[in-house]
Amino acid sequence: MKIACPHCGFSRDVPDDRVPDRPVKVTCPKCQQGFSFDKNDTMVAGAFDATFGDRPAAAAPETAAQTVCPACGLAQPEGDACAGCGVIYARWAARHAARPEADGGSPPPPAGESFPGRAAYRAAPADLPKAGFWIRFVASMIDGLLLGAVQFVIGLMLGFAGGAAGDFEDGGASFALFAITWLCSMVVSVTYYVFFTGYNGQTPGKMAVRIQVVRTDGTPLTYWRAFVREIPAKFVSALILGVGYLMAAFDRDKQALHDRIAGTYVIRL
Repeated sequence: MKIACPHCGFSRDVPDDRVPDRPVKVTCPKCQQGFSFDKNDTMVAGAFDATFGDRPAAAAPETAAQTVCPACGLAQPEGDACAGCGVIYARWAARHAARPEADGGSPPPPAGESFPGRAAYRAAPADLPKAGFWIRFVASMIDGLLLGAVQFVIGLMLGFAGGAAGDFEDGGASFALFAITWLCSMVVSVTYYVFFTGYNGQTPGKMAVRIQVVRTDGTPLTYWRAFVREIPAKFVSALILGVGYLMAAFDRDKQALHDRIAGTYVIRL
């Protein structure tokens, strides 16, 4: 299946079994712009072109009505919740309608229209409800427990491998085993946070408490931006005795120091 970027025209063939059956948000590797892609719509369009290409336009099969998620901007068939980020439209609309416009929020969509029909409406990231310090702390604890379990297994396996390879009573050999274990743990930790944050702005901990990292300017969150936020920016937040993390409890937009450095918000879904 060929996926083409609507912004720059770059295209790439991707095996059908690697393309999800649900609508997904794709980032072009050439221009770094995000766009929505639905495998089912592409297959229906291809089948129609092959079968009805020489017939009148009236013979075209009807396609499902589309909507755009107000939180992540993913175009998809109408429904009660987003297939990408999982936000429930009714809850999001009720929460957002209660925000006064005087606080800088955008006006809510027309009250007489059902949410899925408002495909053109998309809130700015600054208007979305932000996640506070404590819910982010809970997400961090969940991620820490998951990572700790994985790192424990890795250390156990390396320990067994080292014991089977020879006697580690020598101090140099013991230090080498410790260094290898530490390095593997660091690689797993960096990969965990950068991959999940860059992929959809949610680590498993954030998925559990329904919060998400987004760019302040509304552009897609790239893996490079995720790396900047999760590694050097969080190092700075921790370096000043953790004050950078505590900023999320007092900042107006609930941004920690690493969020300000990386240009991100953490929003509630």
